[in-house]
Amino acid sequence: MSSPRPVGPSKFRPVDALYHDPAPVGGVAVALLTGTYGLFGLPVDLPLLVVGFCGVTLIYAADRVWGPAPEDRVNRPDRVAWVRAHQGWLAVETMGLFAVGGALLPYLAWPTLLWTAVLGGVAVLHVRWGAGERPVLVGLAKPGAIATTWAAGGALLPFVEAGAPVGIGALLFFGARTLFILPNLLLADWGDRRGDIKAGLAPWAPRWTLRRVRWTATGGLAAAALGALGWAAVARAPVLVGIDAVGLLLMGGTVWGMDPTRPRDAFLADLVVAWPVVPGLAAWMIV
Repeated sequence: MSSPRPVGPSKFRPVDALYHDPAPVGGVAVALLTGTYGLFGLPVDLPLLVVGFCGVTLIYAADRVWGPAPEDRVNRPDRVAWVRAHQGWLAVETMGLFAVGGALLPYLAWPTLLWTAVLGGVAVLHVRWGAGERPVLVGLAKPGAIATTWAAGGALLPFVEAGAPVGIGALLFFGARTLFILPNLLLADWGDRRGDIKAGLAPWAPRWTLRRVRWTATGGLAAAALGALGWAAVARAPVLVGIDAVGLLLMGGTVWGMDPTRPRDAFLADLVVAWPVVPGLAAWMIV
């Protein structure tokens, strides 16, 4: 399979912003937080939602837009071209995110700020470049650490901000969320293997076939589904757990149906990760 060719500025479409701007990834963070609020009946905290959106968007901007990413020239030439053509907008966006997110940080509880600093530290390990322009997180440590960080932020931060205990139920939920998010990252990493090799990142993906990646991801989703069945038996609203579990089915379809090298498919996979917003919104009508 040949690598996609760079997209010239004349071929840019409005939908390209959804594929390449980091802001939609920040929206996924809001969706995960919203799902946790709805499933556990926690009070919705607007500052946490806004700071979560701003922080995740800035992290992905540092990785994809402002940080050196030589592998993107092979893996995502269309993103490289889009970023080069929209430097002005991305600069304004970055300043706005810093301003809004920074203004709302004082409204968060101190434990939340501490957790956020720890999760942000893991993100820095991913985007920081050391000698030879190599990131700290390489191999399977990269998708594993990123999935765990995403799940911790989306599943546990609402408990911390609300002052609620992070008990066994919340920890099991965090584990299930990790298994739900991980397939998207495994597929993305596998799709980026050619550019990663050329950039000297020593990825794990060349040693795996796509079929192996898909079966590994499916095993994780099956484990998450079993956990959802057990959780539904004690949940305050089992129907919400059922709605949330639809996301596992959708992720399974994504695992077996998406092409990890296509920006459109990668964006659709991110939308599946945002599925928890559906049970989160449904909670307001059902409970």
